Amino acid sequence: MTCRAGNVAAFIAIAQKLFQSEKLPEAGRGVAARVFERLQTPSDDGTRYDTRYPACDWLDAALAPFIGDDSGFGAAARAIKALGPDIGWARRSSGVNGSDGYIDAHVNGMICGPGGAESRYDVQLGFSLMVPHTRYPDHSHPPEEAYVLFTPGEFRQNGGEWFDPGIGGGIHNVRNNPHAMRSGDVPFLAIWCLLTRDDD
Repeated sequence: MTCRAGNVAAFIAIAQKLFQSEKLPEAGRGVAARVFERLQTPSDDGTRYDTRYPACDWLDAALAPFIGDDSGFGAAARAIKALGPDIGWARRSSGVNGSDGYIDAHVNGMICGPGGAESRYDVQLGFSLMVPHTRYPDHSHPPEEAYVLFTPGEFRQNGGEWFDPGIGGGIHNVRNNPHAMRSGDVPFLAIWCLLTRDDD
């Protein structure tokens, strides 16, 4: 039986509460509920994506406004800090309409999922980080997913208008739904979850 690291377990418990917020669309809460149900069973193949990218240096700045809070966001920020070198880092290099230099200006941190602190392939739980004034490229993928926003930032779905769901708010992306996000004057941080194998 796989044992789960304490810092991973702590983040999962905190994130689960954030994804239950009524600020999220109902469908997003539904996806998250299935993700966290699956996460009740630890699974880890030991693979770690430990390459650091330039945008990783912005993580402390993105977490700083929350690190001392007694809110769920403060707890999540401290949990992310505690995960430190166990986070699996990756970045997107494909898609259209990304801002100039977006590859170096963003990074995705994997907590549970391929190469993450708990490396597994049936589910993903992690976060996206962007430096100020960065537009993530339009992209889509088969799994539906949910986001919770930590910082000011905007989302776009299906080529529609940009919108800011507010801190603690979020979005739900249906399967293969084109979407993008962008930061403003401060670093962007949002946590996300999705099912990468749907065998329910």
